[in-house]
Amino acid sequence: MASNIKEVTKNTARQVLQLITQTSENLKIMEVSRHFDLIQELGTGSYGKVLLAKHRGSGQLVAVKLLSKAKVSMDNFLVEYGMSISLSGHPNIIKTHEVAFHTSRDYAFVQEVATAGTLYSLIKPNVGLNEDTVKRCVPQIASALEYMHTKGIVHRDIKPDNILLMDFECNIIKVADFGLTQFQGTEVPAISRFTPYRAPELCSRKQGDQLLLLPSIDIWAFGVIIYFTMTGSYPWKGAERRDPMYRDFAWWQVRKDVTLASEKWKKFSLEARQMFWDLLALNATERCSAMDIIKYLHVPWKAEIPSEKPCVALTPEGVTDFI
Repeated sequence: MASNIKEVTKNTARQVLQLITQTSENLKIMEVSRHFDLIQELGTGSYGKVLLAKHRGSGQLVAVKLLSKAKVSMDNFLVEYGMSISLSGHPNIIKTHEVAFHTSRDYAFVQEVATAGTLYSLIKPNVGLNEDTVKRCVPQIASALEYMHTKGIVHRDIKPDNILLMDFECNIIKVADFGLTQFQGTEVPAISRFTPYRAPELCSRKQGDQLLLLPSIDIWAFGVIIYFTMTGSYPWKGAERRDPMYRDFAWWQVRKDVTLASEKWKKFSLEARQMFWDLLALNATERCSAMDIIKYLHVPWKAEIPSEKPCVALTPEGVTDFI
């Protein structure tokens, strides 16, 4: 099995490298306005922005992703573009068109547009989404991750901001943003900035340490996404010992009894708690695969709220009534 994954990874890497080579040889310089009418900014980040635009020739609405040359090297741009193209055949991964160019200030490529925004924009703080909506999202994210992982690719930045909505009911959602994506088995440096989505094996590394990249870090982030979409809050600030919420979770998992959950995890059913254990196993080798989540779709995830006990009152005759 491991040798098969390595062979698949090699084949994928070969395809991406070939695409990168072709793109670098043919990359033209032009301004975005030459072929596109810019409508509005869809999003902005540390390395660039995404614009909603209309292609003048076809009238098609597209998303133009611009990456600042001051912050992103040409090599990193080409890798992201190559990864995006190689993955865009999946129905739950954003489609990237074979259109790449550079301007005086930015590198650019063109993708399909998701006009309903991001999954993050839909989540109400401290409330989350209703369970049916979450259960529409989960198998789509799982399918995208499984597709990536079988090709030997690890996303590395799975979070609600990078899950795009094609409609507000989440009937079709798509994973996007492959700026940090790398091949399985690549050594990647530790990152000092912790987020709730980073797996403990990433958080425990010191600055400059290298980590062998495995799909299990995406699975951890997937588990945190499900918690966040269900509750509108994060289970912890970072998966590290200094975080008391993470320590409570780790202690609970080590005790190997789903009933001994802290209060914040008791809002979930016993089956859902086991699901979180499968996704958020402290030992990376024990985490489930993305599609293993499907077996939990047919059980309730939120714990049942006990109905109020009837009040007891005495009648003048001394007979107990329930009111």
